[in-house]
Amino acid sequence: MGSKKEESIHSLDQLQVPTTLDKFIEELPERYVEGQINKEVEEQIDTEWKAFQNDLKKKATTFRKKVVIFSLSLTAAFGLFVGSAFVSPAMAEIASKIPYLNLLFESEQKPVIDEISEALNSKGYKWDGLGVVVQPREVSVMIVGTDKYYNQVKSEVEDLIKDILKSRNYNAYDVKVSKAPVMEEQTAEEKKESEKYHKIYKIVEEVLQKYGYNSLGQRNGISDELIEFELPKTETRIEEIKKQVSESLKQNKLGEFSIKVYTFNPQKREREGRWMPIVDAISDGLTAKAEYKVKMVGYTNKFDYLPISIETTLSSSDSESEKIVEAIEETVQDYLNSEKVKKIIKNDQYEINIYSNKGKKLN
Repeated sequence: MGSKKEESIHSLDQLQVPTTLDKFIEELPERYVEGQINKEVEEQIDTEWKAFQNDLKKKATTFRKKVVIFSLSLTAAFGLFVGSAFVSPAMAEIASKIPYLNLLFESEQKPVIDEISEALNSKGYKWDGLGVVVQPREVSVMIVGTDKYYNQVKSEVEDLIKDILKSRNYNAYDVKVSKAPVMEEQTAEEKKESEKYHKIYKIVEEVLQKYGYNSLGQRNGISDELIEFELPKTETRIEEIKKQVSESLKQNKLGEFSIKVYTFNPQKREREGRWMPIVDAISDGLTAKAEYKVKMVGYTNKFDYLPISIETTLSSSDSESEKIVEAIEETVQDYLNSEKVKKIIKNDQYEINIYSNKGKKLN
């Protein structure tokens, strides 16, 4: 393991970010696997998510006529929607002697989103759509029910969430409580269509299991004419597998489909799996503490080494900029140099890049 100091890489290729949430979600896993998670992509996710929530309130619809089943692993959006854990105040004395980020990684405390969910349920609140967003750092939840019920519990729910955040020393969060839209029930036709696509998914999964794969992969989808799944680039039987899927669907009288197979690099996927919880802990820890002035944390898995980009709200001319940057870098390096993390990193080369609010490298 070692820190690689070369010419910094801040912005990857000029990506064309889709303007619709559906298209963006469809392309996100492949971009993630290829290491294309950067500032532009993360900001687009936040924009699209907010637009999606607003659209929900206006339309209050359920299924589209053409049902598409996507299975995106939560790991593919590792630090975009879900937070991790801090130690409780009761551990403050012990915590003061342990590097800050190591507390996040080694603590057995449940993720903050789980604690909030359980607290809401224990109080009997009717809720939906709980989420933790990185930029801006925000916890949001929707209350299900009448206007009267919403107005009755809104303040209580806000206080409950704020108390949980305070107990974890999460001082950079805002809390947003809104009213959930009224959702329509599925029609009989929509239910029938949904059942059909689940049956197709099951058949494709069974074929892949015969070839040693337990799932359709991180990027998969089923629509009226197209079936998508992914396999490693090392797989030599791709055409054979596609043929078996087509024949199985015909035998079950489910129709004919075009089949598209996406491939991924197994070595990159393995490295991604090791680094994901590490970068997740860095992202959660730095963005949740207001004093670090960190806007977001990202990385790319595209190169032989792994650049970690830390975006701040600092101006390069700020008098406190140098001191904060040193604190950030020291905090991250302490974490990466800890014995437990070094074992996970192995001999991977990495680079820590800290940027101003204008994209200027500060370290």
